[in-house]
Amino acid sequence: MAGPDGSGLELRRVSFRRGQLAVLAGQNITVPRGGSLVVTGANGVGKSTLIQLCAGLLEPQRGQVLLNGTITAGARPSTLMQRDVRRGCVFQQGGLVANLSALANVGLPLRYHADLLGLSERVIDERARFCLGAVGVESPDIHALPGRLSFGIRKRVAFARAMALEPNFTFFDDPDAGLDYENAEVVHEILISYRDDPTVTMVVATNHRALLEQLELPLYELMDGRLIAHQDLLTSPPPRSLV
Repeated sequence: MAGPDGSGLELRRVSFRRGQLAVLAGQNITVPRGGSLVVTGANGVGKSTLIQLCAGLLEPQRGQVLLNGTITAGARPSTLMQRDVRRGCVFQQGGLVANLSALANVGLPLRYHADLLGLSERVIDERARFCLGAVGVESPDIHALPGRLSFGIRKRVAFARAMALEPNFTFFDDPDAGLDYENAEVVHEILISYRDDPTVTMVVATNHRALLEQLELPLYELMDGRLIAHQDLLTSPPPRSLV
């Protein structure tokens, strides 16, 4: 359970439907501060929607989602920041802004919260360059638009953007899908670092056995609106959805 300060991620009797698909049906989930939740499931079952619900990017149709004890529904990003909720998200296709350079994409969340955090343009630029360097993106790629970058580099830029605010909540939707070995290794190293950070609460949705073996975490299968707990992948038969 979460601590008395309300830290961590909580879903309280959350329900959400997309048309005829019940993504969640009255589910209760608790991920304590520094804990990780890994979710697998068949294609089309709603893993991406679950990630967005956990991150507070979608409002549940019933129930409540809380981050650090704050109900996310209706909460402004600045309000969440003031309550020590710093989110980093990476989506399947990266989600970069097409008409901004890699550097500008990474600086975007910093500029959005610049007044609240007291960040100057120089500090924003330095932080964005540091994050890009941390994932191995260098000049001239940092000045290129996403459309001129390979898929692997775009994914690295998306991770750099997620790192920019030094998040204490991270949400990853199929983070290594479509990546070659070199880029996948970079992604796996980042995820492992978040897994091992006691200040970061992480949710990952994936069907990739290689990633689950790297993370070595208990996992849950999303099926028929329920999250079904499985033991660690290495000590029990994996869900049928793993590939």
